[in-house]
Amino acid sequence: MKYKGMLAASLQDAEVTRVRPAPRGVVIVSTGGVKGGGGIGSVTRMMTRWIGDNRPDIHVKPIDPRGEGSIAWSPFYIGAGLAKILALRLSGRADILHLQVSERMSFPRKGIFQIFGRLIGMRVVLHHHGAELVPFYREASPRMKSLVRRMVHGADINIVLGEVWRKLLIDEMDLDPKKVTVRFNAAENVGAGADAVDPWHFLIVANLSPRKGVGELLQAVARLKADGHPIRLTLAGGGQIDRYKAEAEELGITGCVDFTGWVSGKDVHGLLRSRSALVLPSYQEGFPMAIIESLSAGLPVIATPVGSIGEMMKNGDDCLLVQPGDVDGLTAALLTMATDVALRDRLKENGKALYAQHFDIDGYMQRMIALYGKLLVA
Repeated sequence: MKYKGMLAASLQDAEVTRVRPAPRGVVIVSTGGVKGGGGIGSVTRMMTRWIGDNRPDIHVKPIDPRGEGSIAWSPFYIGAGLAKILALRLSGRADILHLQVSERMSFPRKGIFQIFGRLIGMRVVLHHHGAELVPFYREASPRMKSLVRRMVHGADINIVLGEVWRKLLIDEMDLDPKKVTVRFNAAENVGAGADAVDPWHFLIVANLSPRKGVGELLQAVARLKADGHPIRLTLAGGGQIDRYKAEAEELGITGCVDFTGWVSGKDVHGLLRSRSALVLPSYQEGFPMAIIESLSAGLPVIATPVGSIGEMMKNGDDCLLVQPGDVDGLTAALLTMATDVALRDRLKENGKALYAQHFDIDGYMQRMIALYGKLLVA
């Protein structure tokens, strides 16, 4: 059922929004801390800032378990992080340990914190952000699978981004359904975009890689350019930039694509307010922060029904959906988005309504604080 994940989240939200005791302190363990990149970094910054601004009674401390530079420094960062957690716990300023986890080596690193947190009596939240968690787990070695299962079962609650991951934990890891909850990400409202923008100027915000469908997007741009359309594309993000610059040159579209490299959150917001649509033709996703921020800005979205995107968004209503790898479909979607003014207006308004209902940061964080309170009285 299309909105099964939304229904599950709504029922769980109704439970946790009852009055609960607030935590004294929350430690968020996230690679890069508040300076981290990608969706995990954005969520960590958002959570840290919101608690600091709105709940002065709750101490919040982000901790980076990886650090910058060589991975050889990881043991130092892990040790320093454990010492900070112990000090906060002894001073009565930490009772919730919120672990942001993706895939691969994220599990061993966060596993150390999970064991330590349990030993000193903290409640542990394991927040899964990995878009590739399903294939990673299924293809993992027996030892890695065992570690992931122990962590999933050892957490007081697992937060996942959609029904796909909820089913993985329950059906393939034998987790009690009561120990997993669906929580779609949230983001701050970036503000409305300009009334008049070039309808042919599209945007992708991503760490540029094959998983994001960048090559297919460049092919679609080349087809439209060959047909005489004035298409332009801004590619905002790091990743395999040189590879895609070379592909753009081979396709003869260097004059209509712009690679910005990595951009800060503030600059991303500026791009979202000045382009005609966000395009994210990914093969795998959770629920991208770029889509949530686009919805808040009233920027129409072209995406693929992967991860929890297909659970939350409806083709032709609040977005245009194409299948991963379908260059023909992507080309048609870009053409339709650029030429159908009524469609763009409908997607803009419905997208803003979807953001207000499901992705607003205040509602998200109020439910998160209530969930912490539920764990403390369990």
